[in-house]
Amino acid sequence: MRARASREMTGARHSGCLRLGMMKGPTLKLCALINAESGSTPGNAEDALLEELGRLGLTAEILPAAGADIVPAVRTALDSRPDALIVWGGDGSIACALSASGPSGPPVLALPGGTMNLVHKRLHYGETDWKKIVASAMQSPVSEPFAAGCVAEHQFFVAAMMGQVTILAESREEVRHGRLLKAAEVAVQSDAMSLERRLRLESHHASGNQTFDAVAAAVVVGDGDVPRLEVAAIEPRSTYDWMAIAFDALMNGWRDADSIDMDETRNVLITDIEGREFPATIDGESVIMPSGTVISLKRHAANVLRARRA
Repeated sequence: MRARASREMTGARHSGCLRLGMMKGPTLKLCALINAESGSTPGNAEDALLEELGRLGLTAEILPAAGADIVPAVRTALDSRPDALIVWGGDGSIACALSASGPSGPPVLALPGGTMNLVHKRLHYGETDWKKIVASAMQSPVSEPFAAGCVAEHQFFVAAMMGQVTILAESREEVRHGRLLKAAEVAVQSDAMSLERRLRLESHHASGNQTFDAVAAAVVVGDGDVPRLEVAAIEPRSTYDWMAIAFDALMNGWRDADSIDMDETRNVLITDIEGREFPATIDGESVIMPSGTVISLKRHAANVLRARRA
């Protein structure tokens, strides 16, 4: 039977520094959800995770959480009142756990098991090696509030993108499932690079609102001492300009790319110039947003467990 480590909390139960020490006092209770259907979760994930935790003198109760089972599995895990919840899966699995646990729940340790792993990269400063994440988070742990963007009742933890170009996400999903001809059909017929449809962004400030008109937009959850929403209005002048913007963003970072206007806010109103619904993605998932959608910042949406930054 694997030993469990002791737990000492600084401040509130799920904020501040989570310290793992030798076995004394209350034991650390870990619960782990593994989505074996995620894009890059290994087939031996359960055994591999228990082995890695065992090296650190820890263990965890493992719950399967594949597909439609993820929601009830998260509820079951939270009902067991763990000190920390490990979730191994893609962005959807992590977002489900973070949204369900909320600001009063246990800290969530996200392990990358999906295709894009956007939330994981934000959480772990770009690190995607799950063994390194487990080791560093358990050896030098910190439990911190994690901000999110809110669209109606939905939360996102990395970014929302709006505009016709986001239809290409559907093409990406077809590629992911091996349907290459369907992917090409979606890309061609979607008119994703069209410059005709336009959005208006109005970011709210105490000193006055800032307005941008654009072909596409991104709203990114920014980190730092003071969480904020970073709003990017993307205004290509041609299809060639789209490619130039993409290259510029790749080389110099999207915040400094030409044809992108930036702002920071806590609330932004997004309307279609013609008042129509528009395509969008929320953390990579395709959705349709109504004209007049408001995106707002939730500064403390959940608690996360990660390594203390050096």
